[in-house]
Amino acid sequence: MKKTIALIFCLTLITCVSAQNVLILENQSIGKSYKFFIDDGIKVLTKGNPKKISGRVTDILDSSIVISNGTVVDLGKISAVYVDRKGIQIISSVLMAFGVMYFTLDVVNNLLNNDHPTIRSDAGIIAASSAAAGGLLWLFSERKCPVSKYKWKVKIIEMPHFKSK
Repeated sequence: MKKTIALIFCLTLITCVSAQNVLILENQSIGKSYKFFIDDGIKVLTKGNPKKISGRVTDILDSSIVISNGTVVDLGKISAVYVDRKGIQIISSVLMAFGVMYFTLDVVNNLLNNDHPTIRSDAGIIAASSAAAGGLLWLFSERKCPVSKYKWKVKIIEMPHFKSK
């Protein structure tokens, strides 16, 4: 009886599962990988083209991807993939916002208390250095992953997932 119930349960789950192509960027030497699904943002550099191709992945075929601007990119022609570093982007944004808010708060406080000078140099130095540190960090928020035989590899696999209703 338990086997029959388990069999019926497994057969009903089969109707809910399907496969989706996923673009995998992996580096086996360091054990790092990134997955790109349909509607994910991506930036790639192709062989023979000095400009980055960026946009959303609209379709993942067997040996190529289609990016939102209608560009079909073969996997063999990809020379680099650019990956966003979310943690560095968050820290950078927080530092820049802190610099602006600290300066604004200090100026408003000095205006309310009739302190002179209204714009103090130490508050300007703190705010400017915080915003500059955030701006410098923003330059490192994108990682270039060069695709080659021994470094990063790009491949497409079928990954099962549950259908959304």
